[in-house]
Amino acid sequence: MAASGAARRRHEVVLVDLTGDVAVAVGVSSDLPGVADWVSAGELSLGAATALQIDLNDRVRLLPRGSGELDPERLATLWSLLSGKPQVAIVDAGRGLEAVALVDDDNVRRLLVVSTCYYAVYRAVRLIGRVDDMIVMADSMRSLTVADVECGVGHGASASLPVDPAIARWADAGLLLDRSARLSKPLDQLL
Repeated sequence: MAASGAARRRHEVVLVDLTGDVAVAVGVSSDLPGVADWVSAGELSLGAATALQIDLNDRVRLLPRGSGELDPERLATLWSLLSGKPQVAIVDAGRGLEAVALVDDDNVRRLLVVSTCYYAVYRAVRLIGRVDDMIVMADSMRSLTVADVECGVGHGASASLPVDPAIARWADAGLLLDRSARLSKPLDQLL
């Protein structure tokens, strides 16, 4: 959704997939070389990282995960290189302490996406040290409100989006990137 919103605002977007699931969600093979291959290379250049990117549409490119280990120290070079380009770089680092370590860099703006679920808020508070922006996925089937999540996390929501079961159907059909723009409007100010 963030990628669609940024692209709609005429930003160039690179999706950096550290988990390997973004490729699957947008209908691209998950077996392509990517970030893991880049960090294991001898020379870490922006040109080499750009060469691994796949065009998803005219404004959005994907830097797949690739295969191998992800070295946080070498990833810091990638964050520095990407921050120097006039584009929006969105990193899917996954969940847990290992994911937080992968994006522990001053060049990375941490965006917490959390649902209106007690356990999600509980886990987020224990895992995330620094939150720069927060998006709350508001589920009408949950009793917590956006205000409850803000209070629990200790950070105001930059945007709130309704949980929509249609998104799962779009992902199953490989249409997530095209169809999610409809819900990205609240993200425009964030990007």
